[in-house]
Amino acid sequence: MSFDAVALQHLEDALSEAFRFHDNLDAFLTRSGVSAIQLADIRRRAEARAAGSRFGKAPKRYIAQLVIQDLGAAGESGDRVLATMITGLTQMSFPDATDSGKEAIEALRAKRKSDSQVRAEERAEREREAAEAKRTQERQREAVRSAKTAQRDALRERFTGLMAETNAQSRGYLFETFLNDLFVFEGLDPSASFRLTGEQIDGAFAWRGRTYLVEAKWTQKLAAGLEFGAFLYKLDGKSADTRGLFVSVLGYSSEAMAGLNGKGTLNFVCVDGAHLMRALIGDEGLVPILERVSRHADETGQAYLPASQL
Repeated sequence: MSFDAVALQHLEDALSEAFRFHDNLDAFLTRSGVSAIQLADIRRRAEARAAGSRFGKAPKRYIAQLVIQDLGAAGESGDRVLATMITGLTQMSFPDATDSGKEAIEALRAKRKSDSQVRAEERAEREREAAEAKRTQERQREAVRSAKTAQRDALRERFTGLMAETNAQSRGYLFETFLNDLFVFEGLDPSASFRLTGEQIDGAFAWRGRTYLVEAKWTQKLAAGLEFGAFLYKLDGKSADTRGLFVSVLGYSSEAMAGLNGKGTLNFVCVDGAHLMRALIGDEGLVPILERVSRHADETGQAYLPASQL
C-alpha cells in the first residue's frame, strides 16, 4: 500500500485543521497507531523547528508533516497507520475543523472513493485478463488435444487399412513404418528399421532410460518359438540394458509362450494387434499398455499379457 502526493497533502491539511487543540490531535494520532514514544519524539523535533519563530508552540501542521514523513519512511507498517488515519478522518465527525480542514476531509473522501473505483477497475481488468488467459490456454490445450486425436485417428486408419494389404512383403514394410510413426506419436524417440551384420532390426525406441529393439510380425499364423529364438539372438551381444518388444499382430501360440518361460532371463515383452488397437482407440495410448505388460513380466516372468486382461 502506498499513497500519492495528492492524498498525503489532503491528509496533512486535515490533520492540521481538523482539531482545535493539540491534545485532540495527539489523541487521534495515538488511536490511529502512532506510539507515545514516536509522538513525543515528533513533538520534540517540531518544537525545535519552531524555536526562534513567531510561534510560541509548534503548529499542528509541523506535527502533521513530521508524522507523515516518519510513517512514510517506515514502509508497510507506516502505510497501515496512514491508512487508519485516512479512514478515521473520512468516517468520523470533526465539529472543530476549520473550513479548510472540512474541505481537506471532503477531498480525502472524494480521493478515497476515486482510488477505490480505480482499484476496482484495475482488479476487474486483471480478472478479465486472467479469464482471457485461461480461455486462451484452454483453447491451446483443446487444439493440442484435437491435433493428437486427429493424428491418432490417422494412425488407426493406417493400421486397419493394412488388413486389406494382400502382399505380405509390402504389408510387412508398411507395418514397420507404421510402428515407427506410432512410436514418434508416443514420444518414444524411435529409430526406423536398420541392418547390422547378419541381422535385420525392425526398429528401436527409447523408454525407461533403456533402448528397446523391435521385432515386428504380421503373418497369417500365430508367432511361434522359432521367431522368439531369432529375436533372442538379436538381443544377445547388445548392452545389458537393452530390452526388446515383440509385436505379432495375430498373436502367439500357447506352445511358444510356454517354451519362452523356460528360456532363462526374460529381456523382452510381447504385444499383439489387440494391444495396438486399444492404444489407438482411446486417450490411453501405448505407453500405459507397455507399463502394464512390463510390470506383469517383472512380477510373473511371463512376456505376454493379453489385452483382455489389462
